[in-house]
Amino acid sequence: MSQWSRIPRRALAIAAQVAVFVLGAPAILLAQAGRVSGTITVAGGSPAPGALVTIPGTPLSAQASAGGTYRISGIAAGTYDVRVQRVGSKVKIVTGVVVKAGEESKVDVALEAAPQQLGGVVVSASRRIEKITEAPATVTRFDASQIGLTIGNSFAPALKEAKGLDFVQAGITAVAVNARGFNSSFNNRMLLTEDGRLAVLPENGLAAGSFTTIAKLDLAGIEVLVGPGAALYGPDASNGVITLSTKDPREYRGLSAEVSGGSQAFMDAQVRYAGLSGNWGYKVTGEYQSANDYGPYNRYAPIGGVAAIDTGNGGADFKTNVMRGSGSVVWYSDAGRLEFTAGASKSNGIGQTNVGRNQLVDWQYRVLQAKWTSPRWFAQLYRTQSLSGDTYQLNGFAQNRLRYPTISVDSMKRLSDFPADGRLLAAEVQNNFTISMLAPTGVGALDNTRIVWGVQVRRDNVSSMQQWLSDRNTGKELEIGQTGGYMQIETPLSKMLRLVLAGRYDKHDKYDAQFSPKAALLVTPWEDQTFRVSFNRAFKSPSVLQTDFYFPNFSPSVGVFGNQDGFTIKSTPGGVTTLVLDPIKPEVNNTWELGYKGIVNEKLYLDIAAYTTRYENFLSPLIVIANPFAGAAATKAYNTKTGAEAGGTGANQIALTYVNLGDATLSGIDLGWRYLVSSKIATSGTASFMKLDNLNAPSGAFAAAGIEATAFNSPVTKVTAGMDFTDVAPNATFGFTGRFVQGYDFRSGVNVGSIPTFGTIDVMYSWKTPMDGVRLTAQVQNLFTCVGGEFQPGAWLASTIRSINTDKNACGFNQTHVEMINMPAIGTIAFVGVRIDR
Repeated sequence: MSQWSRIPRRALAIAAQVAVFVLGAPAILLAQAGRVSGTITVAGGSPAPGALVTIPGTPLSAQASAGGTYRISGIAAGTYDVRVQRVGSKVKIVTGVVVKAGEESKVDVALEAAPQQLGGVVVSASRRIEKITEAPATVTRFDASQIGLTIGNSFAPALKEAKGLDFVQAGITAVAVNARGFNSSFNNRMLLTEDGRLAVLPENGLAAGSFTTIAKLDLAGIEVLVGPGAALYGPDASNGVITLSTKDPREYRGLSAEVSGGSQAFMDAQVRYAGLSGNWGYKVTGEYQSANDYGPYNRYAPIGGVAAIDTGNGGADFKTNVMRGSGSVVWYSDAGRLEFTAGASKSNGIGQTNVGRNQLVDWQYRVLQAKWTSPRWFAQLYRTQSLSGDTYQLNGFAQNRLRYPTISVDSMKRLSDFPADGRLLAAEVQNNFTISMLAPTGVGALDNTRIVWGVQVRRDNVSSMQQWLSDRNTGKELEIGQTGGYMQIETPLSKMLRLVLAGRYDKHDKYDAQFSPKAALLVTPWEDQTFRVSFNRAFKSPSVLQTDFYFPNFSPSVGVFGNQDGFTIKSTPGGVTTLVLDPIKPEVNNTWELGYKGIVNEKLYLDIAAYTTRYENFLSPLIVIANPFAGAAATKAYNTKTGAEAGGTGANQIALTYVNLGDATLSGIDLGWRYLVSSKIATSGTASFMKLDNLNAPSGAFAAAGIEATAFNSPVTKVTAGMDFTDVAPNATFGFTGRFVQGYDFRSGVNVGSIPTFGTIDVMYSWKTPMDGVRLTAQVQNLFTCVGGEFQPGAWLASTIRSINTDKNACGFNQTHVEMINMPAIGTIAFVGVRIDR
């Protein structure tokens, strides 16, 4: 007799009845419920894709499709309000909507533009549209109207007012950003995405940043998520995520053009044109920007007793320029939108590194993307390429000019270059859905649970032209595969309580698989008032430099090597193992956060987050692990001498590589607010406070490297505050922002010293002229500045030589200040521009 036959028939019958009920219950309940549907439009009757439609008092919601349509199902019979919210529009609430069982109620809504706005909706926190007050993370959003009041310089100036973000102005157009500590001159802790695609340079792991192909005129929004984001975004979202989204050609039709000029011979001209033909939309953009950036020239370690200075023929060229352009074709249907995009940029200028500066010469960045977007599905296939052009090291050039005085300038540049061709091919599929089983009056397990899941596949092909990466040894370009899968589940435990659980699994060819979990408990006692406690784990992956650097004879008797496989250190002579170094692995941080976001009396928006973060396995800078001239030689874990290469002698060299060193605990508070004085006047600000609670740096041979690897490199206090006045005078908008940054020590490679305390005031004035669609804008950065000290470089740039700082309290117009070690002092920068929208 089988084991199944021992089960009483009555028990089987009961089980069958239960199964029928469980499987059929959702359909029965939905049949007893009603629906609300309709179309959301904006001014002029155009569809409002992405508008968030909610039923207040319930967890039910829907997102408007590409055609502006929406449908919410599973609503118990009764009378409700319908709330519609969209970035840049006033919140619209339709009251007294009657829902009947088995029937569908139509509610169409026309949205109006909002001169001032509190809250709004965001995407980056959960990879779906949600109210900012309900997002389980600290997020700042800048919409198209805010971005439009900046001049040139793409998206960067707007980031000064992002909550929790360190904004570093390193030149007239050059900026750098970081969040929550441990910055560096070669920082990849913040992930950048553009229209859903990863915007990173495969050859070094840095964000594309100013190489972007997106002109400012085409930006629909910027979101800055501060804190770990790996649970949904994967590698390198360690300290945050910046997402850029571009304008839809159906919503933003017509011609836009802007011409601007300003200090340091700054000039920017950009144009965008978008149109619609039947179900097809299209847009093209182009931009050219140039400026004469600030000096000074740098001094590097002497050669033969003579200082190496990056001046003269082939030295530092402070003329910066960038050309960028892109085009898109979009096909619209009721189900969604299919978009094809291509873009490219070419840049010239100067970029800081841990060993000095690079002269960027014709650096190119290219993008191809196909993307499908609908309320429930997102899919994309894209390819990016980064080409270093004729870029070379200024520090290497300055020293090689002294080492080899007889060779030509062009030969010296080639001797000092680091050629690179980095290609990224990636695909992603993402889906979101809601499980609706019970009526909203009886919230239970799985009722109105929102689920977002996705899979990403990525392959990087990187070539150093067989010069400085492992392709020099193998003769083949690097091929690096990555695969990641993620899911987030948001479940209402009651009408006030929600649980968010998320996790992501990433498999990488160069290091062990990583799991990044996220958990958050959110309490919403009143509409637009949410308290949260959350845990996030994120990781910062080793870059290609740290795994595959391969440059024997980088300088005489010195070799630089990546650490994918580990090293064995042996005594010379004798060959006795004295130390075994593990392969480099990702840096990890675990963060607990307690936060509140809310709108008070429809006047005040508050966002407060207190956090504590534990960093482990910091990635070190290049360090000497063995010196054969001092009795120690290094070999790879697979027993190949570090000095060996095809055609080489195989002699031992002074070996430099990367390792994991130290850990630290950090705590802090990020605060942001916006207060509506009236419908046309608002004040806003941010404040951040950080404290390094505990730091464990290595001692012994790696002590110096540990000090740099664990260097905090961030201000413990920073504050912004400002006001904006919209149409308070006829067709005029005015605003000002003050910024305070407390001084701090900075150590990253040869960039060592203290950045003095400073405070600045920026002002902006914009006027809609009587001519249709023509706006004149003037902007002054650092109009008035106060400093707590002066900065001067040391004798030359070296990790053992600090910059010279002098105490000096000074305030004034055109007062200069320094925001990055060994980068220029910045004074007042004025811009004026004219923009046409037709």
